[in-house]
Amino acid sequence: MSQRLSSDPPLAGLKATLTLHGANNLLAKDRNMFGKKTSSDPYAKVYYNGELIGKTSVKKKTLSPKWNYKLKYTLGFNEGEMVRNSSPAVCVSGGSKHPSFVLVLFDHDVGSGDDFLGQVTIPIPFHGVDYQSFPLQTGSANSKYHGKKAKGEVQVSINVTTMLLPDIVRGNIVSLKLPKNNSLLKVGLGWDVAANQRMPIDLDVSCVAVGICGKVLMNETVYFSNLKNPNGSIVHSGDEREGLRNLADGSDDKEQITMDLNRLPDSVAAYVLLVTVATPGIDFSQVTSARVRISNGFSGVALCCYRPAYEGENTALFVLRIARKSTNGRFGKGGGWSLGTIGDTDTTARDFGSLIPEIRGYCRDLLPDMDIDPNERIAVMNKGMTVRVKDYSPQRNVLPNVLAMGLAWDVTDGVNIDLDASAVCLNARLNVVDLVYFKSLHSADGAIHHSGDEREGDSVGDDEKIIVALNAVDPQIEHIVFVINSYSEQELDDIAKASCHLFDPQTRRDLATYTLTNNSALDKHTACLLADLYRDKTTREWMLRILSVPSQGKTARRCIGSISDYLRTVPPNVAATPPQHSQILNEMPVAVPVDADITFSPDEPEIIVEATPL
Repeated sequence: MSQRLSSDPPLAGLKATLTLHGANNLLAKDRNMFGKKTSSDPYAKVYYNGELIGKTSVKKKTLSPKWNYKLKYTLGFNEGEMVRNSSPAVCVSGGSKHPSFVLVLFDHDVGSGDDFLGQVTIPIPFHGVDYQSFPLQTGSANSKYHGKKAKGEVQVSINVTTMLLPDIVRGNIVSLKLPKNNSLLKVGLGWDVAANQRMPIDLDVSCVAVGICGKVLMNETVYFSNLKNPNGSIVHSGDEREGLRNLADGSDDKEQITMDLNRLPDSVAAYVLLVTVATPGIDFSQVTSARVRISNGFSGVALCCYRPAYEGENTALFVLRIARKSTNGRFGKGGGWSLGTIGDTDTTARDFGSLIPEIRGYCRDLLPDMDIDPNERIAVMNKGMTVRVKDYSPQRNVLPNVLAMGLAWDVTDGVNIDLDASAVCLNARLNVVDLVYFKSLHSADGAIHHSGDEREGDSVGDDEKIIVALNAVDPQIEHIVFVINSYSEQELDDIAKASCHLFDPQTRRDLATYTLTNNSALDKHTACLLADLYRDKTTREWMLRILSVPSQGKTARRCIGSISDYLRTVPPNVAATPPQHSQILNEMPVAVPVDADITFSPDEPEIIVEATPL
């Protein structure tokens, strides 16, 4: 769609009032007593986007009916911007995508099917249509309604009223009152990058669930690697990795979160929505503007807009919170929801997991007895991301003696694939020192142990585990690369959600997690180089890097060449670091009254004047 001019006020939508005054010179379908076709009993149906939104009364025995039928219909902000930015020529010609009313006329018959009289498509222009006649047409053969003959014309006028989009600011709290049968809320995020920014910017939008227990619920959290929650009440549009494309729905959103408020699980007290800059070396100083648009998910009408103010070299932006209404920390089933804006930033974190204590801090008013551990952080990683392992240790800056790498995968279409996880150990010259896999479950130094081969995978939990005693690893081992192979040599695009997580086996607490979402990248490949646990050349500290590189080979030994080549030619990115706060002070901003009257109830098609049937 065309970009809106900065001087144009933002649209929430348009209200278009269609008046069907009447018709002239229609086809005669009914015969008189002498068998000659002399009249019809015409009526009209009004369609928008293929949906029937209105119907006139039947006028008896006339070829020139007068209806004076008025119908008010609300267009969402996407359609409204399309109408506003269309040239007059486009409005005249219409086109398959231009918002239009379709009028279909019929002759009413009792005891048999109604006869087609003609149809006409009327594009909606931004400045409306004065009283005007439109000739009826037969319609194309592939259209829903068409006939062999059409005759006459209809008289129509359209009045268009602009609905402007109210802005909300930091600290505003808006009650989300949606009807039970129409409770879909859409949160759309858009941003622009600096004109001189040549490198693509990957911004990640996450909707983090905080349970009534006060903990972050990872399975209910929706983000780039988990695009919907278990019951499907929250859906993420997908990760826009370059920040250049808008969504295919015609909006200027880069990513969207859609929530069905009436179906959100009772175990959740609040959702905190935040944006993080995943691209290493990039921060919000390269993002010139960002905005959040809240809209009705059914009608498409925008309800309000939030433009967070930020400056400086920040990598994370806390946008808003959607909270279940409670009384003294007690939540009833169902209940209403409210939206509160935040607008705070963080200078180091590049994923929501690194900000779990701060996210919980924004819910302390809902759960006043909640204890917040400032070390409760998990690196939620994407391809190419690197972290220092001890930054995410359960005990601040103390590396656990033993860690476990759990690997899991699902298969699609009922296909059972014999997948194997292995650990390839390399020295500084990237030569193999040791190999731990299903035929050799222990490393020579005794520091690495394989749990054994799982041929079909478990439905729940890890399919295979590799335990690493870091303090006992042979000093010459610089890299421990974790690989998944298809021993049956079936292509890995049949697997879904291949994932790994690094955890402390004593506390069962995760330090880092990664899920491979783009399994199409594994098409024609039988192996995946998943992650590299390595020693930093300078500090000698253990680092974790996500590789997620397709490869070939039924065993890890056949992948050694591609592992060495990749590590030699692609250096790791600068490590992302979580906040190092010893105390969590984050909380919701002081409430600020909302200036605008914001209504969250959708407009239904409204018949203003109903014709009187004869």
